[in-house]
Amino acid sequence: MIRLRRRYIIELERTADDHIEGVVARDGLSEPVPFHGWIELLSLLERPLPAELEPGVPQ
Repeated sequence: MIRLRRRYIIELERTADDHIEGVVARDGLSEPVPFHGWIELLSLLERPLPAELEPGVPQ
């Protein structure tokens, strides 16, 4: 198994209503991706599923 390292740059701000928002830049992406909330941030940092395990793809 070969593991490739990814580097992320996260710009994070706390909103007035005590939530978070910001952008994530990752090596290999041309544009930073915006997020709103911890769950959305964590989903951007997860590894993508292999195509055969994606929901909605018949096996």
